[in-house]
Amino acid sequence: MARPTKRGKAIDKWKLKKRFEVVAPEIFNNVPVGPIFAREAAALEGRTVYTTLSKLVNSNQHHIKIKLRVTGTQGFTALTMVKEVELARAYINSQTSVGRETIENVVDVITTDGRKVRIKTIIFTKKKCHSDQKKALRKLAEELIRTGVRKMDYDRLVQEVVFGKLGSLIFNKGKKIVPISRVEIRKLELLS
Repeated sequence: MARPTKRGKAIDKWKLKKRFEVVAPEIFNNVPVGPIFAREAAALEGRTVYTTLSKLVNSNQHHIKIKLRVTGTQGFTALTMVKEVELARAYINSQTSVGRETIENVVDVITTDGRKVRIKTIIFTKKKCHSDQKKALRKLAEELIRTGVRKMDYDRLVQEVVFGKLGSLIFNKGKKIVPISRVEIRKLELLS
């Protein structure tokens, strides 16, 4: 028969953890995102936090999801940087319909501060278009992204993508090739 063992008092692991307040990067005016818990500040580095643009800026753009990565701490405040910006799948599906085309493009670029970024665009046309028109739109989008990003640092690029300036630039030039209803930056990823 097994002997009964003595058990000590159970320690609640949550009581050992401290609460840190996650704040958005400076480009979003260091808006508080929410709490995060850890035993020590060093354990927070590298963690990811998900939020939407509507929580960072007073807007109704719930379809723009932002992935933040904790880069360091100051006291009980966790500092972050933007790791990824993405459109919600439901929003993309709501923009597509019968008789229209969606043209997607992927471009890898390097910003002025040396960060490698992958930008995925999606162009919604008003009607069906030929393959040569699609190629022309892809080429135009890639040219505009490469020339524009070459002059920007990463923080400015995030602002341009989030607030739609890069998409509107492609829209204004691309509507001369084929009627376009919308141009969106579907995803922006920080690769290195």
